[in-house]
Amino acid sequence: MKIAIFGGTGDLGRGLAICFAAAGHDIVVGSRSQERADQAAASLREGYAEGNFIPMENAEAAQAGEMAIVSIPWEGIDQTIPALADALAGKVVVSVVNALKFGKAGAIAVQGAELPGGGPSCAHRIQELAPEAKVVVAYNNLPAAGLQARHNLNADVMVCGKSKSAREAVIELTKDLPGARGLDAGPLANAIVIEGSTALIINLNKRYGGEASLAVTGLENAPERSAATH
Repeated sequence: MKIAIFGGTGDLGRGLAICFAAAGHDIVVGSRSQERADQAAASLREGYAEGNFIPMENAEAAQAGEMAIVSIPWEGIDQTIPALADALAGKVVVSVVNALKFGKAGAIAVQGAELPGGGPSCAHRIQELAPEAKVVVAYNNLPAAGLQARHNLNADVMVCGKSKSAREAVIELTKDLPGARGLDAGPLANAIVIEGSTALIINLNKRYGGEASLAVTGLENAPERSAATH
């Protein structure tokens, strides 16, 4: 599959790009200019030399990708997404965007009026700006360093979106992440919970060390996590 990634130079976007490339997907690296896209693709090749990283400007990347991952800073949603809306129409668009700020006590989830468009979540705003896209929130809580190193994540990915078929597509894609499984967590309205949980994980990592992720126990009929390596 051709997966367009916007924000592949950020820690989480980079990790997803490397893991999905290692699983055999073609990664279309979108950026504001061709020069920046070229640089981003070159950097990803340093992380995984065998990967097929195709640099394009954002609009071309949105057109080329069969699925898209948005991993841009939350402050840039309103500047980036409208120009891509037509190209993303009908496609599954995965938001991994987290709105965070930092205080003396640690990471804090941005809420309400401070969010782009006034809330309720970054994924919701992306859906508003690209109304014909099938926006799903997923992967927000995964450890970026573990993804980049292609470690066994031993993690669960909560998948939320208003389209059941889109959620199922992302759950299927999650099988290509080592040691992960996707779980259907319901409609896009729940994105606020997924995005906000990232602040909790950052604070836990800081206080106790390591790279935490989410794992759900007690489910009787959930699928097994994927193989630990590719």
